[in-house]
Amino acid sequence: MNTIFSFLRRRLAASRTIVGIALIVASVVGVVGVVRLSTPGDRVIMANSFLPAGTVITEDVIEEGRVSSRALNVNQTPTDVIGRVVGSDIGGGEIITARVLEPTQSSRVLVSVPLGVAPPSAFTNGTMVDLWSVSEDGGEPPITVARNAVIVSVTDSGFGGDSVLTVLMDPVQVDRLLGVLGSSHVIVATSEESG
Repeated sequence: MNTIFSFLRRRLAASRTIVGIALIVASVVGVVGVVRLSTPGDRVIMANSFLPAGTVITEDVIEEGRVSSRALNVNQTPTDVIGRVVGSDIGGGEIITARVLEPTQSSRVLVSVPLGVAPPSAFTNGTMVDLWSVSEDGGEPPITVARNAVIVSVTDSGFGGDSVLTVLMDPVQVDRLLGVLGSSHVIVATSEESG
């Protein structure tokens, strides 16, 4: 009889130990979860090393973080940036925002641009060009109006022989282009692809 009580006492002590360990593990997991959920700020995606312009973002070059600044107005997940192309150099630890990424083709808009100088014959459909604002009198240095616009067509305007370049461009750059068109500046297109 004494052996039965001794056996039951040992089983009960072992059960209490197992339950105690399970409760400790559950409380640690709960505390970590609560702290993670209550961490202030927005979730951001950061580069874990230097990413030069032109890099395609993959899962191994990014990490998640949180920032408390509401000025950034970002709340990203890795799927928001994976597969996108870096538009300008990103330093290690820098937050990846839409401004440093190339726009997707679907977000570009179609714009027809009268050129002040006839484009080279190398400008064909698909050529990537930069658009510059050049003052007619040459008194001011050229200003970049748009970068990485993609040519859809090159045509003659029919009004005095000017050429019209129809391009796909980032919508953010359209306002800058429209501001130049009404001034005493002309638009000139250049491309690294054409030499």
